[in-house]
Amino acid sequence: MRYLVGALLAAIIATIIGWRWYQRAQAEHRREQAQINDLSARVSQLQDQNNQLNTALAKMQTVEQRQVTENELLIKALQQGRLTGKIPDKLP
Repeated sequence: MRYLVGALLAAIIATIIGWRWYQRAQAEHRREQAQINDLSARVSQLQDQNNQLNTALAKMQTVEQRQVTENELLIKALQQGRLTGKIPDKLP
C-alpha cells in the first residue's frame, strides 16, 4: 500500500511539474509568435517603403537623363552659334 501511495504521489508531482513546464513552453511559444508577427509586419512595411523609393529613384533617373540630353542639345546649339555667329531662333 505504501508503494502504491508513493507511486501515486510521484505521478501527481510529475504531472504538476509537467503541466507547469508545458504552460511555460506555451507562453514562450506565444511570445515568439508575437515577435515573428511583429517582424513580419515590419518587413512588409520596409518592402513597401523600398518599392516607393525605387519608384522615386526611377523618376529621378528619368528626369536626370532628360536633363543630360537637353544639356547636350544646348551645348551643340551654342557651339553651332559660335561657329556661325548666329544663335538659333529655337533652342532645344
